[in-house]
Amino acid sequence: MKKILITGVLFLFAVTAKAQTTIYNGSSSLTSSRTVTLGTYSLHFRPSLLTSGLYINSSGNVGINSTSPTEKLDINGNVKATAGYFTKSAPNGSNFATNTERVQASLAFAAGTLVDAPSGMRTLYLLDMPSSNMDPKPVVWFGVNDREDWSRLRFRAELGGNSQFILFDKTQTEHFAVTDDGVQNFVMRMAKPNSYVCIGTSSYIDGSDVYKLSVSGKVRAHEVKVYNTWADYVFENDYDLKSLEQVEAFIAENGHLPNVPSAKEVEAKGIELGEMTKIQQEKIEELTLYLIQQNKENQQLKEELKELKALVNTLIDEKK
Repeated sequence: MKKILITGVLFLFAVTAKAQTTIYNGSSSLTSSRTVTLGTYSLHFRPSLLTSGLYINSSGNVGINSTSPTEKLDINGNVKATAGYFTKSAPNGSNFATNTERVQASLAFAAGTLVDAPSGMRTLYLLDMPSSNMDPKPVVWFGVNDREDWSRLRFRAELGGNSQFILFDKTQTEHFAVTDDGVQNFVMRMAKPNSYVCIGTSSYIDGSDVYKLSVSGKVRAHEVKVYNTWADYVFENDYDLKSLEQVEAFIAENGHLPNVPSAKEVEAKGIELGEMTKIQQEKIEELTLYLIQQNKENQQLKEELKELKALVNTLIDEKK
C-alpha cells in the first residue's frame, strides 16, 4: 500500500513538473495576471544559443541584442516603427530664442517621416506641433546639442516662411547662419572674426597674407567696393614729384614706372585691387601736376612770344 502511494506521488510530481514546462512546447492563454520578480537575477530570451535576443537585467533595463543594457531600453541594431512620441520637454530651454520655441508638448517622429529614399538617402523631419501655449503655426525644428547641452546646430522653419539654419561653436557663438525673413530676403552670415570662405580651393593663406575670401576661378559682379587709403598725398607741398627726365631715366633702367610693380612681380604675386587702384590714382595725379607745370610753361612762352612780337613790330615801325 505504501509502495502504491509513493508511486502515485511521484507520478503526480512528474505530471506537475511537465505541466510547468509546457511553455517551451506549446501555446496557451494566461488565465490571470502574472508577475515575475527578478531580484538580483536577470531574464534572457534568446532565439538561439548564438544570439543575444531580449535581455532584462536586475535594474530593469531592457536590452535587445545587448546583454549589458545601460538605459531603460538599449538596442543594438536597427529600429522600425510607424511612430514614436517623446513627452519630456527639452533639457535646457535657454538654448531657444524664446520660451514658446521650447518643445513643451512632444517631439514626434510621425509615420513616414524617416524613410529610405530610392537613392538610399534618409530624410528626417521633427515637427513641433502647435498647442495653446505655443506659436499658432506648426514649426519644423531640428537641433543638435553636445554632451554639455550646448547648441551646436539649429534649424527652424515656420509654415510660410521665417526660417533659419545656424551653426554654433563650443562657446555658443554663432559661427555660420542662413536666414529667411519670409519675404524672399535670404542672408548668409559668418559673424566670427576668424571666419573664411574658400571656393574651388581649401587655402585662404598666401605667404604671410590671410584672406577672408579665396576663389580659385573667375569672379564677376556689377560693382566692387574697396576701402583703402588714397593718393591725395601727391598734392602735398612736400611730395617728391620727380622730373620727367628722372622718370625717363627710371623707365630706361627698370622697364616700368616708379612705385608700380613690374610685369614679373604681378605674374608671380598678383595685385591687390585696392592698393593697385591707389597706385594708378597716384600716377594720374602726378600726370595732372605735370600737365599743370607744362601749361604754366606754355603760358609763359606765350607771354614771352607776345612781347617779342611786339618788340619786332616796334623795330619795323621805327625803320619805316
